[in-house]
Amino acid sequence: MVTIHEKNSIVFNTLGLGALLPSLCVVTEELNGMYELEMEHPYDADGKWKRIEKEQIIFASTPRGRQPFRIYHVRPNMDGITVNARHIFYDLLDNVCMNVDVTGTPQAVLNAIKNAFVYSTPFVLTSDMTGTGTVKATRENPITALLKCDDDATSFIKAFAGEILRDGFYVAMKTSIGQDRGVAIRYGKNLVGLTVSEDTTDVVTRIYPIATNGATLPELYIDSPYIDAYANPKMYVLEGFYYFTDMRGEAQKMLDGGCDLPKVNITADFQELSKTEEYKDYAILEEVQLGDVVTVSNVKMGFHKKAKVISYEWDSLLERYNKVELGDFVADLTTSVTSGEKSFATAVGASTEVKQVYGLISGKTTINVDGLYICVDGTGISNATKLFHFGSNGLRYSSTGVNGTWKTIINAEGNLGT
Repeated sequence: MVTIHEKNSIVFNTLGLGALLPSLCVVTEELNGMYELEMEHPYDADGKWKRIEKEQIIFASTPRGRQPFRIYHVRPNMDGITVNARHIFYDLLDNVCMNVDVTGTPQAVLNAIKNAFVYSTPFVLTSDMTGTGTVKATRENPITALLKCDDDATSFIKAFAGEILRDGFYVAMKTSIGQDRGVAIRYGKNLVGLTVSEDTTDVVTRIYPIATNGATLPELYIDSPYIDAYANPKMYVLEGFYYFTDMRGEAQKMLDGGCDLPKVNITADFQELSKTEEYKDYAILEEVQLGDVVTVSNVKMGFHKKAKVISYEWDSLLERYNKVELGDFVADLTTSVTSGEKSFATAVGASTEVKQVYGLISGKTTINVDGLYICVDGTGISNATKLFHFGSNGLRYSSTGVNGTWKTIINAEGNLGT
């Protein structure tokens, strides 16, 4: 059922202004992205169409239950009315955070963002994530403070990574909003209704590890078992760590992370798939939700990899998916190295996805643009007295805090300090 409600409604446990009879009602959502509804409604004899106005709220089915969408565009035509509406979450676009400059836990940061609103709202901002980070926002709308991911952004998503779950006026920031439900699909040929894109641009099948002091492995290279699947070995120089590091292990982590496999994007169009005999092989995708992890297998190459549900299109009238899109995501630290990052140190400082997976944004163990900190005491680098630092100056130790005097244990050339 699709119902319509007054523009100032905050609860939707009644029919509101009444039920609608749309001929089409589709919801589209992207992971950490757009969340919209499109509806087409005829000029019905009962005059239900007259209730459809800008700013009114449509309450309709989604994969996570019925959700409110505020109308922002109404287009009448000869046959009826076409409506575009955004999830109620986008009401936050109308507000402004006057000034946010906070360092703290994810929940503390969300509290600071909400407290900075120019006017109060019924939204609840919550997070079960851990760590410590810094968020700054001056005269920005709350959605920018939460989700802006430009290079110069100082938003929540830049500080902590994570994924957003939008449920009415309840907004949760989580490490992951999905799960691995054991869903697996196999592909190996063109199929009506299944669009597969494979990108080998960043594939690495031969890794050449080299330490900062020039040390290399006796065998020089670590090869992928898929090296012969491509016309040429795809080489990568892994550098930027110290001689005592397990270079072979670091290279193997890259391979285990899937750097030797193409990036895969799959769109399943269930309306088209339903016309084929192979539909039963992909119907299991109808059980997944946004953010879920799916195992994807290429029959021809014989490989298996993980991909996330990154978007969907949902038919609110039939309460089923029209389309589901699967895409790559960063599985671990070393995977990010294959995305144009040319050193271990750069990868540590650059990837928000890395922070999400490892949970090392801040705390006893902290990774930031300066490198890796390990605190012997205190709760983080801001109040620790004794701590180790592993970065561009080598491995160092301080007994007088992060701004104190550092003693070099091993320098950047791999030599013992004095």
